[in-house]
Amino acid sequence: MNTGFAIYTIDQIEPLLDRRGVIEAVREALVQHARGAVQSPMPGQLVFDDARGDCHIKYGHLSGSPSFAVKIATGFRDNGRLGLPTGNGLVLLFDACTGAPLCLFQDQGWMTAWRTAAATALAVQCLAPDGKHRIGIIGTGPQARLTPEWIRELLPDASFLMNGRDPVRTRETAALCGAEPVSTVAELLAAAEVVVTATTSAEPLFSAAAVRPGTHVVALGADGPEKQELPVELFARAAHVVCDDIRQCASLSDFGKAVDAGAIERRRALTLGHVLGGDVTTPRLASDITIVDLTGLAAQDIAVATWFGTRLAETRC
Repeated sequence: MNTGFAIYTIDQIEPLLDRRGVIEAVREALVQHARGAVQSPMPGQLVFDDARGDCHIKYGHLSGSPSFAVKIATGFRDNGRLGLPTGNGLVLLFDACTGAPLCLFQDQGWMTAWRTAAATALAVQCLAPDGKHRIGIIGTGPQARLTPEWIRELLPDASFLMNGRDPVRTRETAALCGAEPVSTVAELLAAAEVVVTATTSAEPLFSAAAVRPGTHVVALGADGPEKQELPVELFARAAHVVCDDIRQCASLSDFGKAVDAGAIERRRALTLGHVLGGDVTTPRLASDITIVDLTGLAAQDIAVATWFGTRLAETRC
């Protein structure tokens, strides 16, 4: 019997959260993933139409790492009506030499939310127009609420606008985030140099024509074929399109829909880890539209699980 197995709850995990530390762990994970150092099959997904929910299973191993991770994350959009969180999940860490389970994180989906927020901050920073950090967030869910505080870790001078479908919720969420609520997506697009979409929408949130030249767009909500946030025509206008993983985005996200529609060729996409690692350059003109499409990687889950696992183990000593 493996007597070293530990179970950690969110009450043990959350006090150890250091946003800058997680961001740097995720940065390195994205770079290593892009350079081929991560064994990471395509994620599994279950969709529950009647319950308006989904379940994502991601797993992988960083070459040379003593452990590997399996992550299960769920999102059920109507849970708020039941007084339950919309996101949940857990992460298992295993010994990569013996296959023995090392620990279970009962994180209620927060580690997934944090690593997504970290990747969002990195995606905003790497292509944001110089000196222009007025950031518009479309969405008012848990991921949208995390976005400003994580972006401020890298862009402390950033200011934020927020728009959601429910005006009351938009005002409440914006107040919690230190953002300015705006009543329409059109108003947000007209004022922001960077736009972050963090929704579960099944159709585009705006038209391609509504996006001003010079805008940087980071899309993180469409992580399954049933979701869509960006119009396919926007990809045809983009000077740079960056994916966290090209194959995964081609299958699950807005980028894939644009490729299928003939709006962009798959070979035009860059990988976020290559941009962050300096392996490719992305010069931009003041009028350039740029897009980063995020679907979430097992490499990020491995990095964050390892990061928290190390610190939790230290607290046990």
